[in-house]
Amino acid sequence: MTKSKELSKASVARLQLLLELLEQCEREQRQQITSSEIGEALGISAVNVRQDLFRLGSAGRPRVGYDVSHLIDLLRRLFDLNRPKRACIVGFGNLGRALAGSRIWDKAGYQLVAAFDKDSSVVGMELDSIRVRNISEIFGVIRAESIEMAMITVPASAAQEVANMVTAAGVKAIWNFAPVKLQVPTNVVVENQSLAWGLVALSHRTKQVGD
Repeated sequence: MTKSKELSKASVARLQLLLELLEQCEREQRQQITSSEIGEALGISAVNVRQDLFRLGSAGRPRVGYDVSHLIDLLRRLFDLNRPKRACIVGFGNLGRALAGSRIWDKAGYQLVAAFDKDSSVVGMELDSIRVRNISEIFGVIRAESIEMAMITVPASAAQEVANMVTAAGVKAIWNFAPVKLQVPTNVVVENQSLAWGLVALSHRTKQVGD
């Protein structure tokens, strides 16, 4: 079976779309799907689909296709979605609150269990069962709650300090929304997201299409 570390970002994105497609098939109670159907839905060739799935560990059957539930299981194990993982948010401003209240967590196998901020007007707020704690409590809470991932939604000027705090406490993954490159230990993975730069990239691509 393909290991996630061997996959390019393009492959990961493609397999994420495949998982979405397969889960929709499952909701429709479909049991089989062909490489041609997958390719048409994802906008890639059936040959590339078969290559992806072969690397994943599934060969399919001629004229029958692939077992939907089996592929879902392979992909969920590849992305480690079946194992519950605890997460926290550092920075409970507008973005932090919006993400905390969204339904993204369960989909990736995460459980949001804590939130932190240094603003006294925010500390003590509650969202569902989560109470915002003072940022000074990060170390103890992350250790006590066995938190693996921290989402950082603080200003760029504070992001590195926060990264230092959460990695010292033991998190192994950071989802970074601050527009700055974080310096972290080699055993910590960082996924950077920039809403502003995403819009800039979209604006640039729109201009290219119009030129």
